[in-house]
Amino acid sequence: MIRKVQQRAQQVISGFRSPADDYLEGRLDISDMLVVDPHCTFYFKMASNCMVSYGLQEGALLIVDKSLSPVGNSIVITILQDELVCRSLEYEGNQPKLVCDHDEVKPSIETGLEIWGVVIAVCFGVLPKALRKGKYSHVCTL
Repeated sequence: MIRKVQQRAQQVISGFRSPADDYLEGRLDISDMLVVDPHCTFYFKMASNCMVSYGLQEGALLIVDKSLSPVGNSIVITILQDELVCRSLEYEGNQPKLVCDHDEVKPSIETGLEIWGVVIAVCFGVLPKALRKGKYSHVCTL
């Protein structure tokens, strides 16, 4: 279990102090762990299964940081034919290529390679369909 230990302000009390006060646990805030720069962080929902071999299923929630510069083997959001798509950025020599399960694109100098952002984390639901009702109907559903 991952927990963030949060130091709390000491209360002034008289009497015996609990030794456990040094290890009080704060609430786990998922945005503290996934979002480095809130102004450059965006969320996308995967619209296809073209990246399943990379662990990205249709419906997965992608956390994307626009401030990062991608390196080889980064999962990126890029613009292809005026559409934002998710691809793996790989290099063949010095030539970049965008790869997914069913194709690969080698951007030419004329078209250029425009990387919109780098995927830094992926969230996907594991809640069974029988529990996806009411207020739980939209919780990271796939």
